[in-house]
Amino acid sequence: MMRILLIALLGLTSCAPVYVPNVRNSPMFTKAGEFQGSLQVGNGVELQAAVAVTNHLGIMGNYSFVDASDPENEDDYVRHKIREVGIGYFTNPGNSFFEVFFGYGNGEGTSFDTFEFIGSQTTAATGRYERYFLQPAFGVNKERMHFSFAPRFCMVDFYEFSNDLIRTSIQEDGKFFFEPAIVGRYNFANNALFGTFQLGASLPLSDNIYFDRRTFQLAFGFGFRIGGAK
Repeated sequence: MMRILLIALLGLTSCAPVYVPNVRNSPMFTKAGEFQGSLQVGNGVELQAAVAVTNHLGIMGNYSFVDASDPENEDDYVRHKIREVGIGYFTNPGNSFFEVFFGYGNGEGTSFDTFEFIGSQTTAATGRYERYFLQPAFGVNKERMHFSFAPRFCMVDFYEFSNDLIRTSIQEDGKFFFEPAIVGRYNFANNALFGTFQLGASLPLSDNIYFDRRTFQLAFGFGFRIGGAK
């Protein structure tokens, strides 16, 4: 069932992306000592964690993994992973909140496509990249429902493409993306657990994007919360 869902979501856009944006980690912290973790399924499997170190300082870690293919076409597949960490500021006056996180990550994506950096060959190739992001977010923290609008800005810098025979460095400048998302949560079990959903997009801000990427992100999942306000 999960494999069918992944294939359906991946089919919303181009068949062979190298860069697949992960979902946004918007913790919506309430106070110091709060720890969160979540598992979501969308373009892939998404793991998120975050902790409020003080009443205004938080840190996060994210990992995303995609391995999906079309059983009727062995060349139509996507394999991708990204891991990242971030640090940020948050404030939560009453039922509203504001946060801003800055972070760094690295990842790699493999797909079957035509890659000009390895002689315009149509082949399975892997692109490796570094990514920096700035993610402000604001929204509401009600007793049951939490909503966040998180307009993330990213710089994606591919530094290498390779296949079984060739490995080549990339001399292109990093490319910038605007990646807004709406995040919602429904809290239950005295706010110790929550269900979450997210809808986002990845829109290029730079010209001459030389790699394929996933345009839309949709995810659903569950998480837990330890500490924080009830």
